[in-house]
Amino acid sequence: GLPTVRQVEGHRVVAAKVDVSVVVPCLNEEANLPPLASRLFAAMARAGVSCELVPVDDGSTDTTWDVIQALSRNFPDAIVGVRHDTNLGIPAAWRSGIAAARGTYVCLIDADLQNPPEQVVTLYRRLLESRADICQGVRSQIEREKDGRLAFSKGLNTVLNVAFGDRAADSKSGFVLGPRRVLADVVDYRGDYQVFQAFIRVAARAKGYTMVEVETLFLPRNAGESFLAGSRAWKVSAATLTDFPTALREFGRGRREPIDGTLAPRSRPVPRATTPYRGWRRALFEAYFASAPIHHRLARRRVRSLYLELRETQWLPRQELADLQLRKLQRLVQHAAVHVPYYREALAGIGPDPIAGIEDLRQLPQLTKDDIRDRLYFDLFADTHRTRDMVKMTTSGATGEPLVTYVDRYQLEVRLAVALRAAEWSGWRFGDRQLRISDDSVGMTNWQRMRAGLDNLLLRRDEFTTAEVDDEGLTAILECLEQGPPSLIDGSGGTLDQIATRAAANPDRYRVRGIISRAADISPEARDFAGMVLQAPVHDSYGTREIGDIAFGCEAMDAGEVHHVMDESVIIEILVDGRPAQPGETGEIVVTDLNNFSVPLIRYRVGDLATAVDESRPCSCGRGLSRIGRIEGRTQASVQLADGSWLPASFFAHFFQDYDFLVRQFQVSQDQPGQLLLQIVKGPQWSLLAEAEVLTALGEIVSGTPIAVVHVQAISIAPRSHAQDPRPGPAA
Repeated sequence: GLPTVRQVEGHRVVAAKVDVSVVVPCLNEEANLPPLASRLFAAMARAGVSCELVPVDDGSTDTTWDVIQALSRNFPDAIVGVRHDTNLGIPAAWRSGIAAARGTYVCLIDADLQNPPEQVVTLYRRLLESRADICQGVRSQIEREKDGRLAFSKGLNTVLNVAFGDRAADSKSGFVLGPRRVLADVVDYRGDYQVFQAFIRVAARAKGYTMVEVETLFLPRNAGESFLAGSRAWKVSAATLTDFPTALREFGRGRREPIDGTLAPRSRPVPRATTPYRGWRRALFEAYFASAPIHHRLARRRVRSLYLELRETQWLPRQELADLQLRKLQRLVQHAAVHVPYYREALAGIGPDPIAGIEDLRQLPQLTKDDIRDRLYFDLFADTHRTRDMVKMTTSGATGEPLVTYVDRYQLEVRLAVALRAAEWSGWRFGDRQLRISDDSVGMTNWQRMRAGLDNLLLRRDEFTTAEVDDEGLTAILECLEQGPPSLIDGSGGTLDQIATRAAANPDRYRVRGIISRAADISPEARDFAGMVLQAPVHDSYGTREIGDIAFGCEAMDAGEVHHVMDESVIIEILVDGRPAQPGETGEIVVTDLNNFSVPLIRYRVGDLATAVDESRPCSCGRGLSRIGRIEGRTQASVQLADGSWLPASFFAHFFQDYDFLVRQFQVSQDQPGQLLLQIVKGPQWSLLAEAEVLTALGEIVSGTPIAVVHVQAISIAPRSHAQDPRPGPAA
């Protein structure tokens, strides 16, 4: 926390916008503060930049505090002074000053005038024209004293570069300027340092911030005494070297992502839960996460810590989760505004720090699927993205409109951890057998199938594909259920309905602990039917390929009626005509993915509808996660083919994902068994010949089922009315 401080009263800019707050740690600087203030204000006025000065008296024994008070009278509304009763050091002064500042940007500068205050303008202009988060002044050799202190400074800079994998010209320079929230994050650290200020650039890079350097003058001190004077320079340097092990533990070596392997921002760390398993379950648990890089693409062993952290955060009070979301959102928006061309353009008139509360999200533009198609390469790619850490995702969406986007390593790791936590809500535990019906194997390479096989082995999971859910496949699934009842069945609503229909002939032979209905809407009647036959509660899961799990039903909720939102990963808005929906209203789902920094999706219109719920009373399960009601518009179920077999509608999304050049949107529906209606919005390279080839390939899969093709201009989303008959309805 911040130290106890006292501030100058009554001298504060109230109405006028402040561009830059200049934070100045002061220890016995009575002679330097007046010229610093007058020169700074004159330079900023010439540049047309609004400015405030935040001097922090760090336990001075001279008249520094009196000088600050006098300056506040001479420069009304432009100075706010902060006082530490005792000397707490430069990092504490930075934190106090940043907390008191209200400028959009903050500049850290020493009070000794060795860095000319006029060059605050230089840093500010350079940062605005750059694509960096922070601008750092590099001490020029012009007019700089060539003494032993300079030689040692260069040597220490070299050691810092080697130790932390950098090429900085002046790593230790504390003359930096950046957005207020960014610098507040940078100077927030966990280790016990003697001279943290020497690691300011190291800390910034470790937290994923990019830096641009600009040469600035470094002049001799003319008044007061430097804390580096004489032999103290060597003592401080020695103390810096002793801090290296601490810095390496905390910050690592080399640049990192904007996230650091946790869910919560560093400024509000969340206690991580202990491993919940013992004995052979613990061994399997550890083996699964230790081998994650083998059986999950791009995943690292930190998935384990993410999973354990999720087990803790789900029980946080609602307000604490909202605070976690806000801090992640602020970091994401700041990153997007600087590093993503699309958002740099979209947020140009809003500023780099527009999010003071989650409600401010509504002032940002919505992102449509057309925006993604038109701007993906490379306007939506962050200029900090790493190609080797990205995976292409193709999805059809609610209206069968093919969409290509990319997710990064961290997003994939979090989505895996979220899926494991959600599975536990059904009653499943590591080591329990489970059965999954998946369409993920469509288009897999042999290596991908091997990875999936190892994943299934470690999770003790039997897996069938949607293409295998025919008469023969259903017999195999029921045999699997009889061999040893799995704790969990995980599949689409349509396949669950088919399994339950077949199992209903011998209802007492099959019992599981929990059922997860994924990827498709399932009618209340079909859900109740599956739960009754298999003697287990059905948990509804809602998500998209480009984001992962978004919401999930807990053990205390009415199946399909209310879902917990995965607040650590997303922010959900339900909008009616652009305004938040009232409880009971159905509106469009708009999602902000808090984890993808390579291709940020902020206020993304996924194309689905949901009902808003009254969240004034917490869920009886005790989780603080927010909630949404019934998901509408996702009319995927199953269709019955001419030979009597059933085909999950999710199959069509995977079939058409490779034909986005031909089919812009599609919708499959069925008015009577054995016939299909395929509505198509033509893609940019549609041709009659290409369509015929695709329909031939599709006809082979649907066993000769007649397909009537209708070309339409658009396919809209609308809430569907749930039929009383639990048999499949329209599919998209």
